[in-house]
Amino acid sequence: MNSDIWMPAGSVEEAHQRALTWVCDAYLFHLVSLHRRPVYRHQYGDISLNQPALQGFIDSYLKDKGWDTERRWAHYINILDLIKYMHRSNSGFIDWGTVPSLTSRGIRWMNACFSRLGEMVNTYGGWENYVKETAGDSIS
Repeated sequence: MNSDIWMPAGSVEEAHQRALTWVCDAYLFHLVSLHRRPVYRHQYGDISLNQPALQGFIDSYLKDKGWDTERRWAHYINILDLIKYMHRSNSGFIDWGTVPSLTSRGIRWMNACFSRLGEMVNTYGGWENYVKETAGDSIS
């Protein structure tokens, strides 16, 4: 059955990476179910996402806040709906697996992260200006 969820990983880093991958996959599935493509709809424009960008964004955000690997891993596990995942039944014919879904709290947290990103980028006048400014170039 789904013993890989409860089976301890080889290390905290491995468990952290697995949980981060599940969170990102779950959020991408959520976005695709809403918009037919992996995009967060912000009031100032769409933010298109893929798994590597999503992983880098949310993990570096928490790391920059001072969260260690174990705390980030625990946060990812808490925003996943693992109970629902354990009792899933995708198909009576062939079930090669799926990814866990996010809890409603997890979806709100992810949406809040991208809402803040959109607000921050908008204060710079758009993505190109944000990239220039954060790279040390002046946008004047």
